Amino acid sequence: MLLSFSIILLAGLTAGAVSEKLGLPRIIGMLGVGIAVSPFVLNLLDSSVLGISAELRQIALIIILIKAGLSLNLS
Repeated sequence: MLLSFSIILLAGLTAGAVSEKLGLPRIIGMLGVGIAVSPFVLNLLDSSVLGISAELRQIALIIILIKAGLSLNLS
């Protein structure tokens, strides 16, 4: 399970940095990694991680919405 989390984290951050260098939003690279390591493409994730995927998606959504809210300019 720890290996799966580290793959997701490191590959996602790396792809985010690469996509930012290409002039794209970081989330595009992270989404690409998420699709690539899924059980439908490379199947690199442990089955225990897939069992808690609903909770992980909610945490990711909360983080994305908080970052979007903090970047708003109200003036």
